[in-house]
Amino acid sequence: EYQYHGANRLGANALVACIYGGMVAGPSAVNYIKGLKKSTAAVESRFFDEELKRQQEINNRLMKTDGSENPHVLHKVLGEWMTENVTVIRYNEKLAKMDDKLLEFLDRYKNIGLPDKGGWANNELVFARELYNMLILARVITQGAFRRNESRGAHYKPEFPNRDDANWLKTTKARYTPEGPQFTYEDVDTQYVKLRPRKYD
Repeated sequence: EYQYHGANRLGANALVACIYGGMVAGPSAVNYIKGLKKSTAAVESRFFDEELKRQQEINNRLMKTDGSENPHVLHKVLGEWMTENVTVIRYNEKLAKMDDKLLEFLDRYKNIGLPDKGGWANNELVFARELYNMLILARVITQGAFRRNESRGAHYKPEFPNRDDANWLKTTKARYTPEGPQFTYEDVDTQYVKLRPRKYD
């Protein structure tokens, strides 16, 4: 249901998510799986074994880290910078500065240290792994906002105060690469709902 509100944090998302995601997409996913000719049980176990090994290697590497960066402090600073530079009102200068800062944070992440080295129910390990994911997603959000030179919905760029349907009536899609997010765009289907300005007056 991302197409309706651009996966933005808008109140209406909850209603659309319940109606579409819950009533339509959920049962459809179950029916799709039941209709597959080949299930995961038929997939060679080596694919699962390779992924399990990769995940264990990530965990082991983090458990051995003894750096000076506290993941909780880095998380707090990340939140402060994102709140300052990537919220509803967006300036390209700030967005560019934010992406540079995120590269710095990713570099700092390499030097984190975990206070808990236990192998059972280690919340610090889970937090450290999620922090990395947050940094990667923060770059997606920041770069995606930088590229979209228009104002739409709840997102406003003073440098580009108008909605630009000719260039940006599109859903932003990002794909992970080791070099950074790779973006593509999907046209929004407007055949059923006529576009109109979003006003608050």
